[in-house]
Order: sequence, then structure tokens, then C-alpha cells
Amino acid sequence: MAWTGNKWTLADLRNEVESFMDDTGNTRWSDDDFNRAIRAAVRSAPPKWWEEREDDSHTYDEETFRYALPPACASVEELWFEPLSSDKPRKFVVPNVWHVEGNYLVFTDTYPKYDGQTLYFRYIVYPTNLLTVTDDDGKVEAGDLDAFKDTDATFITNGVRVGDPVEVGTQGTFCVESVDSETQLTLHKDMTAATDITYYVARYTDLPVTYVQYYAAAMLYEAAARNRPGVELEDYLTLARYYRSLAELELNKQRKPRPVRRRY
Repeated sequence: MAWTGNKWTLADLRNEVESFMDDTGNTRWSDDDFNRAIRAAVRSAPPKWWEEREDDSHTYDEETFRYALPPACASVEELWFEPLSSDKPRKFVVPNVWHVEGNYLVFTDTYPKYDGQTLYFRYIVYPTNLLTVTDDDGKVEAGDLDAFKDTDATFITNGVRVGDPVEVGTQGTFCVESVDSETQLTLHKDMTAATDITYYVARYTDLPVTYVQYYAAAMLYEAAARNRPGVELEDYLTLARYYRSLAELELNKQRKPRPVRRRY
């Protein structure tokens, strides 16, 4: 996963927003209030902010023309084949031989030479989540290698969503394909069987911290306005509008440029 600038956890950003709002002691707003405001900032950033990911879960078969897109894929940027030997570069697949139909990438031509090679999707995902879901007792069973389990977890209650990245011990980063229950996630490809795995779900964002501060401030003042009568109500709404406009300006100023590519 490619990042731009610094990576921030939810706890990091909460500290930044608390300091910005001069409420490090949670006198006016609770941790949950700050967390909700920060997540609102993350979910309001698309399409000006995005993540570029790479998926290698498919093996190319010259007789297979349809391949499922990765979870939460917003657009496919580029397609590559694994090289035929280690001293050669990846094979770029020109866009005029494939296109997207619904949730599938469809080939209109074949590459017999690359039959059996790994197929790499370079694709865009819009950020939607930032969580503190982590533990050290994850489990992957030998008979179900794409299922990630934690008997003490509450994945649904904690707000885990399809497309969220999951760091699975030293095995790498995977993506949530489905949230099956409070204690089980189906990930986008097979893992290695293991127990007592340390994991993190939707751990980082690379959104500009100044944008997050402004947008979170707007959300917090809007929340405060719902609980204050009279002149305080108008004051809080004015502050909310002010910080929302600053957040919009900041995101426009720092928005990620999209590379010049043919997209589908």
C-alpha cells in the first residue's frame, strides 16, 4: 500500500485534535466524540483523497477471462503480469485488452505466454475507516486459510468494513472481503495457518493532519450546538461553518494528484 507523507493512527489524531481544541483533559468532549469526528473527516475526504493498493491474489489462466476485483475497488489503474524470469521486469498489460464489468475485470484477448503467472492489479480505494481494533490472539486454521478469527473480538460492533486493511502478524497486509460475524473476517486471499497472531485492522491514514483538525473541529462544534441553548447555539454553528470551510480549503490545497493513466 502506497502512503503519502506521515501515517497517523486514530490515537495519534485524537491527541492532535484534543490539543487543537484545547481539551486534552476531555472536559468538553469525550474520547468517543473525538473518534467520531475524526472518522467523519476520513469518510468525507473522497474523492479528493484516495489510497493506491496492489492486489496479487489472482493467477492468470489464458482460458479464464473474468477476474473478481479486489474488495472496495473504486477503479483499476494498471494491470501487470509476473515476469517469466527473475531477471526480467513485470509485463504491462495494455488497457485495450481488458475492461471492467461490474465487479469483474474482463479480458478481451489472451496471453498464452503468461499462463500461470501472478496477475497484479494496481487499483484505487477511497478511505472509509480508521479504527483501534487490535489484539494478539488472532487465528488462521489450516482448513480455511482466508478466514481470520479471534474468539474474543467484536468486529461488527467495532465497525470493521469491507475493504479495511488487516495487518496479519508478519504475513503482510490483507483486505476484508466480508465481515462474517463478531469473531470472523474473510480476507481477500489465503494466509498461512497460525495461532496467537498480532493483528491490526484499519490502523493508519495518511490524510493531512491539519485537514483532520479542521474537519473534526467543525463536527465537534456541531455536536455541541445540539446541546446548548440560545446565543451559544449560534456561536457554535458559526464556528462549525468556519472550520468546515477551512477543512475544505486545506483538502483542496493538499489533495492527491491522480497520475495520468487510462482508467476504467
